[in-house]
Order: sequence, then C-alpha cells, then structure tokens
Amino acid sequence: MPAYFLMISDADARAAKRVDFVAQSPDQAFQVARNVTHGTRCELWEGEKLLARMTKSGGELWQLLATTPQPVEGEENRPSLAEAGAT
Repeated sequence: MPAYFLMISDADARAAKRVDFVAQSPDQAFQVARNVTHGTRCELWEGEKLLARMTKSGGELWQLLATTPQPVEGEENRPSLAEAGAT
C-alpha cells in the first residue's frame, strides 16, 4: 500500500504537524484528519507529490484548494507547509 502524509497546521500552531499513514488510496486522509479543528490547513502528500490542499470549514466539511502555486485569499506569499520546513 502507498505511504502518504498530512501536514496539519492551525492558526495557533508555530509549526505544522506531520502525520504519516499507509492506505489503499489518498481519500483515507479524511479519516486521519477527522479530529482536526475548524480553520485547520492540511496538505496531503504522497512522497514528494502534493496531492491536495484543504481547509476544514466546519463540522465534517472540507474546502479543497488549488494545488498549483495560485495564491489563496490571505496567503499570497505563504509557502506550503512542507516548504516551510515543518517536520
């Protein structure tokens, strides 16, 4: 099975938290991240490939964001969580 990891950060975090997991498909990331809080940013990676950027918008709702280097409102010059050197 493929190995994936999530980089999870919220407004109060100084550094992102890395959560590694092995699953049959990347959609398992939602189960891994189900307990994160509202407003949390997550990036889903398979090795060095960014698969998805998402923000929890409340309850069990997730907003999927562009994975290309397009600015997200309020984050125009913010590097990805992995690029920021989080471990």
